[in-house]
Amino acid sequence: MKIGFLIGIIVLVIAALILVPQSFYIVDETQLAIVTRFGSFQRADTTPGIRVKTPFVDQVTKFDKRLLRYDAPAASLLTADKRNLVIDAYARYRITDPLLFFQRLRDEVTADSRVGDIVSSELRREVALDLQTEIISEIREEIMNRVREASNRAEITRAEAEALPNGGMRAPQLFIFMTPIDLEEGEVARRQLPTAAQLELIRNNPAPEQLSGFSIAYFQPLRDAFGIEVVDVRIKRADFPTDIEASIFDRMRAERERKSSGLRAEGAEEDAKIRAAVDKDVLITVSSAEGESARLRGEGEREAIEILATELEKNPEFYSFTRGLEAYKKILDSGTTIVLSADSPLFNFLQDPAGKNDLLIVP
Repeated sequence: MKIGFLIGIIVLVIAALILVPQSFYIVDETQLAIVTRFGSFQRADTTPGIRVKTPFVDQVTKFDKRLLRYDAPAASLLTADKRNLVIDAYARYRITDPLLFFQRLRDEVTADSRVGDIVSSELRREVALDLQTEIISEIREEIMNRVREASNRAEITRAEAEALPNGGMRAPQLFIFMTPIDLEEGEVARRQLPTAAQLELIRNNPAPEQLSGFSIAYFQPLRDAFGIEVVDVRIKRADFPTDIEASIFDRMRAERERKSSGLRAEGAEEDAKIRAAVDKDVLITVSSAEGESARLRGEGEREAIEILATELEKNPEFYSFTRGLEAYKKILDSGTTIVLSADSPLFNFLQDPAGKNDLLIVP
């Protein structure tokens, strides 16, 4: 009796260990899940929690609910001004409809491949429409926005467009673009929306004669085609090709040197102007000072002469006497020999040092 009871408990435990994992599954906050039964869709789970399914019959497929990343390989792309840039880009996308995603793409590896094809194609087209300077400048943000918008559209055939729900060719989710085809070799034109009259022609005729100069393309939202949405497209790196990188750097260096030489020349010219102005001011100041000095010196000499003349008028004999002494002092020294006449004032002075006779006066 006890052995049978133990065997029953063991069987129940084994059955529970087998049935519970087959009957319950967990969807966490980072996942989406769909339940299929023999390949037929049953339901989609987009919120986290514990769910119940039919054991051994229902199959659960889970997808990542977070942003998924696709890294495009670096590629050399030609810009509108016919210059090559090696561009390394990446895209972020998310799954918006798990059932449609499973039906069209099955898994994330296939989704990466499809997103990569779309993003790479739109990036190549957009780069071909923009200048090199625009791609490596602040305008890049606008370029990436255009790539993101274009990457969220999947191209379809006209037959698929006519079969769209909600009106076929008049369905609100249908995008129709025209692109000029009369272009030079290698030239790329930007897609444009048709006018109301052109749109009506396209709806009624797949190849209207009036629009023979345009190619017509049909698109539907990427979320309606594959159940995904491209959230962002960014350029990680935009470099020059290695074979022309050195020449470009040399040209950039020469351009910087040309600008620096121009700035130095402007600085030297400004320096010469400042120095000339300063020298002019100095010359004017020195000349004015010298003129003022000469004027003051002349006035001083004039006043000295006037004082001297006034004093001479008071005692001319004394002046003559002092002048004579100064003259003799300059011409006589201990080694001088002179010959004097008997009537010479100097001879008389030497004969009469007391100065009783006023003979030293120079007439």
